[in-house]
Amino acid sequence: MVSLSSCTTDRDRDHDGSNDETVTVDFEQERNSLRDELRELRNDIDRELEKIDNRLDRASKDKDGDNDRVELEKANRDLTQERSRVDKSIEDIENASKETWGDVKVAARNTSREVKAAFQKMGNELEALFDDKDNSTKD
Repeated sequence: MVSLSSCTTDRDRDHDGSNDETVTVDFEQERNSLRDELRELRNDIDRELEKIDNRLDRASKDKDGDNDRVELEKANRDLTQERSRVDKSIEDIENASKETWGDVKVAARNTSREVKAAFQKMGNELEALFDDKDNSTKD
């Protein structure tokens, strides 16, 4: 008695299309998630830039606001530069292919981490600047 059975190789199993679909879905999900994270960061930066612009307007009306104005202008330049980095990463994500995704993902995550750290540091410095000013006017 001879038994004949059909054997499938690993290669045949991988080419049934399901693996390709999973990779595509994972790529799309990761790309969308990272893009959304960066857009949220950009929105946070935009809100902070708006606050800085309002404070710049008030500082320009205040004769004693020259020192504040210098700090605010620096923060404005720095935040604008960080926003440009975020915009570039978003553009890279949108243009990424499956083949380039690994490098783009690493670069975008690094940018996100670095910009968040810089944004936090600037926020703390500005908060301290205005807390000091608020406290000195109350004395």
